[in-house]
Amino acid sequence: MAVDSKLRSDSHYFGAHDPQTQPTGVPAAMSSGSETGDMSNIGAGDNSGLPEMKQPVAHASGTMNVGQMRLLNSPSRHHNRILLSTNTPFSDTVMRSLLRDPDIELRLIADKDFNDGADGVDNLLYYPDIPQSETYRSRREWMNITAASLADWADVLIVAPVDAGTLGSMVSGLTTSLTLTILRGWDISKTILLVPKMMLLEWKSPITGRQLDQIRTFWPWVKILPPVLSRFEPPDSLVEVPWEGREMFYEEVRKGLGWPFNVNGAEDKIDSLDEAVIGGRMDKHLVKNDMDTATVLENRSESTVRRSSTPSRDPNAPVLPPELLTMIFEALGDWETSTAVGVYARIPMPEHWKAFAPKADCPSTNFSLEYTILRSPLCDITKLLSSAPPWKPLSNLAAHLIFKFCRTDVLDYICQSRIDLYWSTPRLSSLPLRASAVYGNTTLLEWWRNCPDLPTNDYLPDALDGASRAGFIHVLEWWRKSGLPLRYTERALESASAEGQITVLDWWKRVSESSAYSDPVPLKIGKSVLLAAQSGKTASLAWWDRSGIPYSHGESVARIASTHGHVPVLELWYRRKGSKIIFDNQVLVGATKNGHVDVLEWWRRSGLRVEFKTCDIEEALEDAVSGAEDRVRRWWERNGLNLGVGTSEWMKVKVL
Repeated sequence: MAVDSKLRSDSHYFGAHDPQTQPTGVPAAMSSGSETGDMSNIGAGDNSGLPEMKQPVAHASGTMNVGQMRLLNSPSRHHNRILLSTNTPFSDTVMRSLLRDPDIELRLIADKDFNDGADGVDNLLYYPDIPQSETYRSRREWMNITAASLADWADVLIVAPVDAGTLGSMVSGLTTSLTLTILRGWDISKTILLVPKMMLLEWKSPITGRQLDQIRTFWPWVKILPPVLSRFEPPDSLVEVPWEGREMFYEEVRKGLGWPFNVNGAEDKIDSLDEAVIGGRMDKHLVKNDMDTATVLENRSESTVRRSSTPSRDPNAPVLPPELLTMIFEALGDWETSTAVGVYARIPMPEHWKAFAPKADCPSTNFSLEYTILRSPLCDITKLLSSAPPWKPLSNLAAHLIFKFCRTDVLDYICQSRIDLYWSTPRLSSLPLRASAVYGNTTLLEWWRNCPDLPTNDYLPDALDGASRAGFIHVLEWWRKSGLPLRYTERALESASAEGQITVLDWWKRVSESSAYSDPVPLKIGKSVLLAAQSGKTASLAWWDRSGIPYSHGESVARIASTHGHVPVLELWYRRKGSKIIFDNQVLVGATKNGHVDVLEWWRRSGLRVEFKTCDIEEALEDAVSGAEDRVRRWWERNGLNLGVGTSEWMKVKVL
């Protein structure tokens, strides 16, 4: 009676089998009648001999704490359904961890009776993977119906572990077991997690590699986790290697269920799965009134992968599905960010990271400073910084990570406790330049301006020049409003023109025109027009020509464009200047030296009077770039150039 009472009282918690609360996708026959789940009424026709679903296992020892009760009674709570297929004791700890969570409803596919010695497994439904029946027809029909029901019911399918035979059967599309039938008929919008279990030689086999490649290519909804491996020890035993995939397993469960996590690299407001992830390392729950999530005070062991101490995002903000985040990071190829925020993505580790990334068995206390900045909280970072040798500069990668992820907390520590590291690290001491020109990060600039330990007036014009080149309007605006003197050179407009940054040119023009008489912002034009022509930026040239701003070096635009092979620039300049376009014989000399036959042809067809001397062209042919001499020589021969002439003809001015 105690067991029956327990089953009834926990029916909502464990997703029990009252027909009125039966989960979607489970046939009525599974819930009707007795708790044994008689399958005899499934399907049409005579189904005698169909195997019975195993009876739910009940233990009276399962109790709920206050936090779980409040979570259960929350009206917004949603059950997340996990189907676990296993046939080894490997899953015991994983299964118990999942069962601890009140928001998870778990069902099991197994050929083992988990009622024998399985502490803490309360009211768990499980199904035989290969049912016993008298006829093949009844067994096949039962597997088809049950597979369809479970595939519809589950949010995530976990097959852990998968041996070599099952992996081969899966790739081949066989349906000889309930698990294989579900894999074949799975809804590809939902996640499948596979944990291979093989001997070391099986795992290294090229056949296994080919099968895994096929899954990655043709089964993108399947996530392959680190394998459970075993090695042979004489005389006749297999010894299992410690599994290193536990952290990734729980992270993938979170993603598969669509539970939120912080893309900024910070800890979320911890939801209920963290109790399962942390397992025995949880100190306590603090459950607040009228909330369906728990705030967790953690004390994780060093083996737990921890996140940085960046402030959390707004919990009301929309959360992207993890699959979409994976696609985004893979499209960007950003290994650093995907690793920092814990988003799984098939991105190879960059070559320059291999010297800093930890080995598989490396404890977190031995992480490099670079990897610690990427993955660990501030306390671990400051511990390494505090022990760094005096005046030894940090690596370029460490400085890059501090800037890329806007770690102002790390910068605070460096300036307050290790200012020697700031001044000895060139990339840190050049923060205004790098924040303005490389990262476009005004938060770093704001930190730098407000830092009492740093001289804010001591910055170089490269900061504004670089921001102009990069097109960072928001950075230029920050400098304008910062109250600091604007320091810039001709390179600001020159580089913006060379990069085609029209919005930057507009910004400088607007700021210059609206600046106060007492605080002017003059336009330092320099060779902006020439650099635009050299880079082939017709938009920049057109902007300068219609801006009304006086500029110099316009007479050299045609020569520079010809030398660098930019026919569109020549066409634009000719349209805007017409017969007043200025050029000399160097337009043909430069094009000849650099092998730009298309430029020579444009000048021939332009209708303009273009003069040249045979001696200049012959000298240009001798100086032509490698591989271009024959091409331009043939063009000149087709257009009347005769190099075998006397001295008088050689120096004579001719018209193309």
